[in-house]
Amino acid sequence: MSLPKLPREPIRPEKEPDVDNDIWLPEWKCFCCHDYGRVSPHLASLVIPDYDHWKDKPPACQRCSKGSDKVGSFEYDQRFNRSICNELDKIERDNWTQTIKSQQKHILDLKKLALSRTMPGAGERTANDEREIRQRKQEIEAISHEKWLAMSNEYLGKEEALPQENMPGGLAHLGGEKP
Repeated sequence: MSLPKLPREPIRPEKEPDVDNDIWLPEWKCFCCHDYGRVSPHLASLVIPDYDHWKDKPPACQRCSKGSDKVGSFEYDQRFNRSICNELDKIERDNWTQTIKSQQKHILDLKKLALSRTMPGAGERTANDEREIRQRKQEIEAISHEKWLAMSNEYLGKEEALPQENMPGGLAHLGGEKP
């Protein structure tokens, strides 16, 4: 006897590497009623063309246990049967699959756009890259004004460096004094 080959069924599918955590995924067991026991109005209108959820009784879901609480209640439309609810569930699952695919495509398009607008050679930064950038920024911000002037004089050469008095406003705007 040959055993069938079944795909994996992860315990936590949201933790799988190919799942984008930016996209909200519904955790409903029944997509017909979204686990409320009442068929969603937009699905009910597929079966009842002129359905008005403000004026008509909500249909009871016959697919899940939440809907079984409403069976026999005069407050709910009892005309939907299990096969109708199964078909509505399938339609809603397909709708969510399409929604997720379009959201994933949108996110990929945004990432491509962002990469095309970044500086040449700059790819996606890793957490380590971000940490190094923050550390360098803090080190640069910690350098005093006098140290910047000394580094400037050293880089430009003493004779090429602008004298302090030729700088607009001298050092007064930085809290220093003119020499």
